[in-house]
Amino acid sequence: MIQYLFNHGRFQALLVALLIVSGLAAINGLPRTEDPRISNRLAIVTTALPGASAERMEVQVSEKIEQRLKSQAEVKHVSSISRPGLSVITVELKDEITHAPPVWSRMRDLLGDVRSQLPENAAQPLLDDERGYAYTRIVSVNARDDSITMATLNRYAKELQNQLRNVSGVELVHIFGQAEEEIRVTVDQQKASLAGISQAHIHAAIKGADAKVAAGTLTNDKSQMQIEVTGAFDSVARIGAIPVSSNHTASQYQLSDIADISRTIKTPVSEIALIDGKPGLYIAIRMLPKLRIDKFSDKIDVVVQQFELELPNQIELQNIFDQRGYTQERLGDLLGNIAVGFILILAVLFITLGFKAALIVGTALPLTVLFTLVSMHLYGLPIHQMSVTGLVVALGIMVDNAIVITDAVQRYRQQGLNAIAAVEKAVAHFWLPLLGSTLTTILAFAPIALMPGASGEFIGGIALSVIFALIGSYIISHSLVVVFAGQFINNEQRTGIFYQGIRTPKLSKRFAATLKYSLAKPKLTLLLVFIFPVAGFFGAGQLTEQFFPPSDRDMFQIEVHFAPQVSIESTRQAIKEMDAHIRKSQGIEKLDWMIGTNFPSFYYNMMQRNRGANNYAQAMIKVTDFRRANELITALQHQLDSEFPHAQTLVRKLEQGPPFNAPIEMRIYGPNLDTLADLGQQLRTQLIAHNDITHTRPTLLSGSPKLWLNTNEAALTHAGLSLTGMATQLQSQFNGVVVGSIIDNTETVPVRVRVADNRRDDISALFSTQLNTAANATQF
Repeated sequence: MIQYLFNHGRFQALLVALLIVSGLAAINGLPRTEDPRISNRLAIVTTALPGASAERMEVQVSEKIEQRLKSQAEVKHVSSISRPGLSVITVELKDEITHAPPVWSRMRDLLGDVRSQLPENAAQPLLDDERGYAYTRIVSVNARDDSITMATLNRYAKELQNQLRNVSGVELVHIFGQAEEEIRVTVDQQKASLAGISQAHIHAAIKGADAKVAAGTLTNDKSQMQIEVTGAFDSVARIGAIPVSSNHTASQYQLSDIADISRTIKTPVSEIALIDGKPGLYIAIRMLPKLRIDKFSDKIDVVVQQFELELPNQIELQNIFDQRGYTQERLGDLLGNIAVGFILILAVLFITLGFKAALIVGTALPLTVLFTLVSMHLYGLPIHQMSVTGLVVALGIMVDNAIVITDAVQRYRQQGLNAIAAVEKAVAHFWLPLLGSTLTTILAFAPIALMPGASGEFIGGIALSVIFALIGSYIISHSLVVVFAGQFINNEQRTGIFYQGIRTPKLSKRFAATLKYSLAKPKLTLLLVFIFPVAGFFGAGQLTEQFFPPSDRDMFQIEVHFAPQVSIESTRQAIKEMDAHIRKSQGIEKLDWMIGTNFPSFYYNMMQRNRGANNYAQAMIKVTDFRRANELITALQHQLDSEFPHAQTLVRKLEQGPPFNAPIEMRIYGPNLDTLADLGQQLRTQLIAHNDITHTRPTLLSGSPKLWLNTNEAALTHAGLSLTGMATQLQSQFNGVVVGSIIDNTETVPVRVRVADNRRDDISALFSTQLNTAANATQF
């Protein structure tokens, strides 16, 4: 084979051309992302039970679901946070699970089975496994003035969402900060009481008037005709015209006589988005894997720019985050490092080997890089910071085989062998030693490539790139490079740096003398050799331990926790004050907030674990450069802790590596919640005394304030009402009951009946609440 390749120059040119063309095609076709895509092994199960305390949520919902999910062999860890009315359970799969969708599908079936064990009014548990990756783009819509309502922004955001879903390569599009729209029927209890109309009667009247039900079909031998009753809800006026009869008299009223009907936003809202301090909505787009982010973002730009032209002047569309810029910058820096390394290696080769030999060895670098890119394409390894870092690491290794094989050919030629004989002898002599050297280096990187879990998926690209480069280096050195050496290196005995590189006879003599002395004193040599590894192991223990370095992005995040009983509106007011304080710092270009849940993931290892938390807010901050970000992280942490002592604020830099909640996590297990809370508080007290600890946070939180109604059950039963019936009526009046819907184009807007806000905002409003007996005959 070597002889055939040596004698056929066209075949050599064909192989080189094949490497160049296939390598360039691989560069164009390989997916490009900023960071490796880590398999999503985290899912969040949310279950709502309106009106339930945190204790009830833990016992009646969270514990039952946890027990069912823990029965799965793939589950590594299950944790839960029970809040009033909401259970949030985090499920983490084992590291060896690389294809999670079938596991999540089976768990959804289990959640369907456990539904029968939950309280009757509990919602169906929802498993969400789509929030484990960073979004590729985040845009926002917000109003420039108060003339645009949140309901209007909702409709524009949904329209943009629909258009983006039709773009090729879009995996999903989520809206954050969305406010639910509803038709609110606010009953005037005084008017309803004077008219003798109960709350239950109003519910029944509205349900009976919404004629969105089938009315049968007329069928004959020639055709069939569907029957539908007119009167389905289509406007606020239609709902206001519903006739309602009195319980005590024959009088009849319209619903608008005893209730105020309006189209509005459901309150309280579950989440709030603040864009530049103003309410708005985030639209987050995620790209499918194995695509080029630059081409994908170009498609998104076309849709967003066209949509922006159709918006009214009162609505602003902003680009909050674009991963494309960071990807291009990071890959550009790494490619620059490759170019610098290539130049340095060539310079060293020119000095040490001479001009011809350096050129021949230098050809191994681009050819091996092209071979590596083709291998990455065939394997399915995208171009991202880890795979390109592997190429940087492998630069020096790529030329090792080529140097040895070229030097051997040059030596054999100087000994008088002809070109083909020198080539064949060099290959025959060195193929096995170099194969062993290559395999041992590959085996050294293999554990990184085979590392299980998120860590292996994150850094595995480095090892794979190095392994592909080593294989390419060995193959190219024993084929093209050795042939080039035989054809272009002659047997002339010329001297000088240009032909032989630097030659230092004195240094060579000293090196030879050192070798002889080492062979004569083997024990002393072994002792001296082992001094350096031992010193290295000792020095490693003195170094700072950090497996993954921090990111050098010009961004960071802020997480804020308030007391558990704080409402979302109170959180909003506090965040506005904090926002104004942060904006006084120099270098801040962008500051946006998400209240009530996590900010859309703009970094690959951000975790979404604070859904439904009215006392929580998270901010994304973009500054001028990463150096300013590092300065502000420390400064803002001290300032916010001092200025806002009622809030637990954590200013966090973006870290590399798999997702994590905190650098140190401690877990205490036990059956008694009160005991766990006491032990947790004791542990936190000891930890916070450490100078290097900024904050500690427990997952077992105190519940929100609760008002207990001490009811006279005998008197209540005598009045014809049970404890459950009383609780149900209070729930329906204060939280409302959905009794119908309006179809508005492609949207369904629910119709909710409840009392006015001033009838449910304090204890006095509770004492004036009217209850109806089972027979609806009396009110009290």
